[in-house]
Amino acid sequence: MNIIKNIFSKNDGIDISSKKKWFIIGIIIAILNPIFSGLVMAFGFLTEPKLRKEGKILVIISFVWAIILAYIIERLRSGGYL
Repeated sequence: MNIIKNIFSKNDGIDISSKKKWFIIGIIIAILNPIFSGLVMAFGFLTEPKLRKEGKILVIISFVWAIILAYIIERLRSGGYL
């Protein structure tokens, strides 16, 4: 029982070996699927104190890319390409 308690202890943070590596992974996920996966990854980053700055950047990238994709899709539909 102590093992489970230690695993879910609120005082423990995620020890990430390379913030830059996880940030690049987050950007790639946000570009591939901006709304769902990108925002889930960004909000996951926001819950970690060491990754708050990167989480905010990922939220912005996800929203901006989603808006750009919606615009591109609408333009393609109006042109008869989709």
